[in-house]
Amino acid sequence: MGPKSIWVGTALEGQSYPTYQGNSAVDVVIIGGGITGITAAMQLSKEGKRVIVLEAMKIGQGTTGYSTGNLYATIDENLSYIKSKWNSDVMKSVVESRKEAMHLIENNIVEFEIDCDYVNVPMHFYAEESTPHTEDFFSSEYDALELCGLMPQYIQQGLPFETRKMMVIPAQAQYHPLKYVQKLAAALPENCKVYENSKVISADGDTGIVETEMGTITADAIVMATHTPIGIYPVQTVLGPYREFAVAGELLDDSLSDGIFWDVGHPKHSIRIYREDGKRYIMIVSDKFKTGQHGDSSKYISEIENYLKQRFNVGELKYLWGAQQYSPADGLPYIGQYWDKIHIMTGFSTSGLVYGTLAAMIVADKIIGRENKYSDLYDANRHTPLKSLKDFVKENVNNAIQVIKDFPSQGDIESLGEIELGTGRVIDHNGHKLAVYRHQDGQAEIVSAVCTHMGCVVRFNEAETSWDCPCHGSRFKTNGEVIEGPAIEALPSKPFTA
Repeated sequence: MGPKSIWVGTALEGQSYPTYQGNSAVDVVIIGGGITGITAAMQLSKEGKRVIVLEAMKIGQGTTGYSTGNLYATIDENLSYIKSKWNSDVMKSVVESRKEAMHLIENNIVEFEIDCDYVNVPMHFYAEESTPHTEDFFSSEYDALELCGLMPQYIQQGLPFETRKMMVIPAQAQYHPLKYVQKLAAALPENCKVYENSKVISADGDTGIVETEMGTITADAIVMATHTPIGIYPVQTVLGPYREFAVAGELLDDSLSDGIFWDVGHPKHSIRIYREDGKRYIMIVSDKFKTGQHGDSSKYISEIENYLKQRFNVGELKYLWGAQQYSPADGLPYIGQYWDKIHIMTGFSTSGLVYGTLAAMIVADKIIGRENKYSDLYDANRHTPLKSLKDFVKENVNNAIQVIKDFPSQGDIESLGEIELGTGRVIDHNGHKLAVYRHQDGQAEIVSAVCTHMGCVVRFNEAETSWDCPCHGSRFKTNGEVIEGPAIEALPSKPFTA
């Protein structure tokens, strides 16, 4: 089982794009080549805007290529949560806006003849045990779904193992998200240029100047389609970074029907089927956990592997991957113009394929000068102190604790041989915190343990062999290179003298 998603494993190589270099002036520069960035690029370039897309890796192989491929009008935090945080009208608007985004995905598939295994399926909520939590969920969520016109129904059974209660909503969807984004990017008009392996090292919202490692772009608008804004932004104080794991393997019988299946108990699970080359693969996603605060993260993988094997006739678990999400303090994403020339889209939780598409629609309309009826609802600069207070305090007290607590430090060592092969440790050495990873061959990579974003101390992620920041979710390779932001700069190499 390799550390890659089923989407990366089953997609074609896809079109390659050059690395950006030189100097350019355009109307819009989009940072990020996932579903959000490529959808925004299509919306803007179709309206005649000159657009450049900068992707640090390969198109679609960031967050999009490590998602579930599920498309639904509800949200992962549940509609009843939005109703309690806001009101029924806001809840209805959330569903309506997400439906419009799903329609755009459908329309793009038809218009550009995108073969991405799109299928309409029902969405199920189930509980294996009856608890006060699950009973409250079904009661409150049924009412919320019904109020939003999603036509929930209770059904007796839909899984090959016993459940206490199950509810279904029709007409949701699934697809192959990486195939979709790759082919949407390939369909972009000539006035949009796409670049891969083009990491952004600075973006100035006043001047509109974006710098990469090999060039500069000046634009009237900068779109941060990066899951969370890169660099330091106040909005990061109201975002909670979380990770989750997924595994997938061949289902050896017909015991599971097509559809989205959400376990609403503790821990939570998400299950779906994907068909490829005559085989049926079953995928399961773990409960989420706070990035950089997971202890031994491999326990989440073991839990879903055992869950899957105990309930389904599954073969080799061929795929394993992790994904990151950012949860907003008041339950709604932050989408729109943040200051002057900077536009952001963040806080999608695990509902990013639909929210990312919606964000692209809202921001494109703003740049074009066209009204969008959902722009105020998701306003990136909104101030909702009462709705956000509890989660704002929770996230920022948590972040402060990560900065001041000495948990990550594991003391001085006299020899790197004290660190086990294939593991990482944060140590105090000559007054500095060092992140030390020791390869299986005994060689050590030593970098600063201080996150280059805002100075928190990183922690070792056993399952993914990375250094993760517990404050704002930046992640780094063992050599210090940034895997995902908001950090822009790598963890610098540091010497070790015994």
